[in-house]
Amino acid sequence: QTTTTMRTIQTIQTTRNSTRHPFCRRKSSPTMKKKERTMQTTATLKNENTTRTPVTTTVGALIQDAKTVEEILRAACDSLLLEGEETLHFHFQDVHRQKNKSASVNGLKRLAKMMCSSSGSYEKKTKTKNNERIGGIVRLIKGASLDGTKTTNRKKRASDGIDALRATASLLVSLFDKDEDEDEDDSDTSREEMRNACDELVRRVREDAEYFSDGDRIVFDWALRVIESNIASSSGETTATSERRGDATITVDEFPFRYVTPNISNVLKNITVEDLRKEVPFKAEKLITRTGKRVDERRETCFVAESGIGGLAYSGKIMEPTLLNEASLPLVTTIRNAIVEALKNDEDYAGCDIDFDCALMNLYPDGSSACAWHTDPEMGTVWDRDSVIVSIGETRRFAFRKLAGGGDKRQNDGEEEQVWVRVHHGDCILMRDDCNDNWEHCVFGKENDSNNAARISLVFKKALSRGGGRKKGHGTNSKEKKKAK
Repeated sequence: QTTTTMRTIQTIQTTRNSTRHPFCRRKSSPTMKKKERTMQTTATLKNENTTRTPVTTTVGALIQDAKTVEEILRAACDSLLLEGEETLHFHFQDVHRQKNKSASVNGLKRLAKMMCSSSGSYEKKTKTKNNERIGGIVRLIKGASLDGTKTTNRKKRASDGIDALRATASLLVSLFDKDEDEDEDDSDTSREEMRNACDELVRRVREDAEYFSDGDRIVFDWALRVIESNIASSSGETTATSERRGDATITVDEFPFRYVTPNISNVLKNITVEDLRKEVPFKAEKLITRTGKRVDERRETCFVAESGIGGLAYSGKIMEPTLLNEASLPLVTTIRNAIVEALKNDEDYAGCDIDFDCALMNLYPDGSSACAWHTDPEMGTVWDRDSVIVSIGETRRFAFRKLAGGGDKRQNDGEEEQVWVRVHHGDCILMRDDCNDNWEHCVFGKENDSNNAARISLVFKKALSRGGGRKKGHGTNSKEKKKAK
């Protein structure tokens, strides 16, 4: 009964309100009106959600949010605007072109990181054909070569250009290292497209050479070597070649280290990490840190040397040598002979005429094993100042930075410029003169889950005569071990 009464009252009130003169009806307050509009808008959005026009996403956002190689390449092909592809008036604006340029540089950097693995995992997973893959990367390289705005910071533009070149050089190794089974005509066409794009990028980056930092100059030199060695024309000449050899303003001769690309691929192409693991007796040992703590070394090591050379001392241990000759270590001997011959005959490394007689070999079993910032000890006293590192297996970032405090190894606060490139299978690093007095180096760990395979570095050295009838290297008996520590 009560319910029926309430319904009757509500009906009467509604009727009265509808029959009132419009000016006599109860007016809604501003707050009530705002709530009503909000409710109506929400309801409309819910009802029209499936028919609303989607918000346009920029190419920069597409590349940054991409989770796979294919998504980045799709954004480059579908959304990146290159010179001559403009259709709307604002496409010609400097700021719009700069956005496309920045997106392209970021795309190259992300691709280089995703595709850095030398284990072939990317090749097995992707469904993108090689020519399509190269086509997308060529567009990104062209995008990175676009003119910047007139107000662009030249130093920032130079830095971005070096980032693009470093990424491009890394990608070339990944792209053209596994093309042997592909159609030869397609491969030649792809190389021609890539060569033209790289030539234009080199020219653009070169325009800002006066703003290069020391590290930029070193990376520029390395990138040109990689471009030249991977996509040189039948004549052997590229813009990269002429830029490197003909421009005396961008030199790196004063630096005591170089990322080098000697032609020893014919020797290394059939040598794998597993081959060396079977031949070399690697083992894990204890190290003593700078604070005196004894810890397990994350990598496995082995010191090999010719007859008459003693041990190698570092971080509180002396490593007894394994005999280095063609009978006991044929692969290591072959690599040693090849690198010595290549450096002697290459005009770019004139003066590096050293017959290396020993090597520290380091096995990094997976992507979690790395090597912190350090200098190689006793260079110039026990070992010759010149040494060469040969990288076998997985790709890793290898970096240098200058020691702060006049060479004090303990005063570097991390603010010094880091010079780094990705070293691939067969790449080499040449360290000379006072490199280990004023610079330190390191090897970073994996960049992604697929970049997790093993890597071996061979650090070739030459033992110095110590005079007084003493043996080269360190003695390995207990008394001399204690003295070395």
